Amino acid sequence: MILFFGIGCKKQGQVYDEVDGFNKVLTKIGDGKTKAYDLRHYDDCISGRIPGFYCMRTIFNEQERSIEELASSLILILGKKYNFCIILIDYDGTDSLEFKDIMNKAGFYNIHYFASGYQVYVELMGEEFIPATGECDGC
Repeated sequence: MILFFGIGCKKQGQVYDEVDGFNKVLTKIGDGKTKAYDLRHYDDCISGRIPGFYCMRTIFNEQERSIEELASSLILILGKKYNFCIILIDYDGTDSLEFKDIMNKAGFYNIHYFASGYQVYVELMGEEFIPATGECDGC
């Protein structure tokens, strides 16, 4: 008997400490059921991010949007589409945890993020990592 364990997003979501597990969930980007968001400051995000991630912390009325505002906006956009897989990255996991908690309270549990943040991810990936840069229009 062969058992198949997919690499899709788990219902409870997950925090990743290792690159391999996080990279497996990243393969879901672009499948139409997964959203990937970079929660770092906009200038940092456009200067280098994981390919497929959207720079979520945009400037609105000359102010950068807070984590609460970002999560609330996404909740409105997704409506009752609780099955979406949401992948996050930030500086050190703090903003991702806060974002996840807000989303969980609204019924979204399929949240995944890398606990150590973007810079550690880049360092662990080494020369293999090629960041996306510039505006996120196509993300």
